Amino acid sequence: MSDNATRNSASEELIDVVLPCYNAAEWIDEFVQGLLTHDNVNWRLIARDDGSKDGTLALLKGWQEKLGARMLLLDPDAPKNLGLIGNYDAVLAATTADWVLTADPDDVWLPARLPLTVAALKRVEAECGVNVPVAVCTDAMVVDGQLNPVAPSFWRWSKARPLATPSLPRMAMDSVALGSTMAVNRALLEKALPLPTGAAYQDWWMALVAVAFGRFVALPEVTIKYRRHGENATKDPLSVTLGKRLSRLSNAPAAVRARLDYLLRQAGRQAGTFATRYEATLDEANLAALKRLSALPDAPVLAKRLWILRHGLWFSSYTKNIGLLMFI
Repeated sequence: MSDNATRNSASEELIDVVLPCYNAAEWIDEFVQGLLTHDNVNWRLIARDDGSKDGTLALLKGWQEKLGARMLLLDPDAPKNLGLIGNYDAVLAATTADWVLTADPDDVWLPARLPLTVAALKRVEAECGVNVPVAVCTDAMVVDGQLNPVAPSFWRWSKARPLATPSLPRMAMDSVALGSTMAVNRALLEKALPLPTGAAYQDWWMALVAVAFGRFVALPEVTIKYRRHGENATKDPLSVTLGKRLSRLSNAPAAVRARLDYLLRQAGRQAGTFATRYEATLDEANLAALKRLSALPDAPVLAKRLWILRHGLWFSSYTKNIGLLMFI
C-alpha cells in the first residue's frame, strides 16, 4: 500500500477496542455498558483476562454471550498470567481493524472518546498517508474510586506539558500519553508489535514509535474519567501541587532521589530496548540520545548533567527537571 493510499469502505467501518483485564470484576459491567452507548459506530471489543482471582473471566464470558460477534474473548478457558505488557501485547496482536483504541476497565468513557480520537487518526492519515504510524491521546478527568472528582485535567494535575511536536529524547524521558485515552492506526501497530519485555508501559512504547517514525497527537479535550485507586498500575506523579512539590524537593531529598532514580532506570531500560530494536532505522542524533539515556542512571554525576543538556533529556514537568539537576 502506498503512502497516499486510502482505506476501503469496509475497513473504515470497524474499530477494535482492546480491553486487557486483571482483577477488574468491580468495573467490567460499567465499562461495557458505557461502550454500548457508542451505538452509531461499528466497534468490536477484544478482551483478555490475565488470570484474575475475582470473577473477571466469568463476567467477560457473560458479555461475550450477549455481544456475540461484537466481542472477541481471548484465552477463555485457561488464561495464563502474562503481566501488564504481555496482556496488552496479546489483545493488540489480535486486532485486525485499521484503527484501534486501548482501554482500561476501571475508566469511564465519555461520549467523545471514540469519535474524537478516530477522527484525529483519519485527519492525520489524510495528510500523511495510511502507512505513517499515528498515535492520538487526549486529556482526562481525574476521579477517585467512587468517581468523585479529583482534578478536571490529568495533564494539569500531573503538571505534564504535552508538546505539539515532541522530540524523541523528551518522549523517552517520560510520556504524557495516557493509554486509556489512546487511539492508534494499523501502521503503528505493525511497527510497534510485539511489545518487548523492556517496555515500561504499552502506551509509552507506542508513543515512542509514533514520535520516532510518524505522528503523535495530543488533543486537549477530556474523553474519559480516569480512576485513581489502590490497584492502579501507574505510579502517582512526583507530587500534585506546586507547593507540595517544592516542599518535597527541599525537605525530603532522599525520597526524591529514590523516586528520580526509579524513573530514570525505567526510562533508561526502555530507551535501551527501543534503540536496540530500531537501531537500523533511527537517525544518528536520536539513537545517540537513547543510548545515553540507557546509560544515564549509572553514569557519573557530571556526565549525567552533560548528557541531559546535550541530548535534551528532560521530563515533561518543570519541577521534576529541577529535581533532576539537583539530586541526580
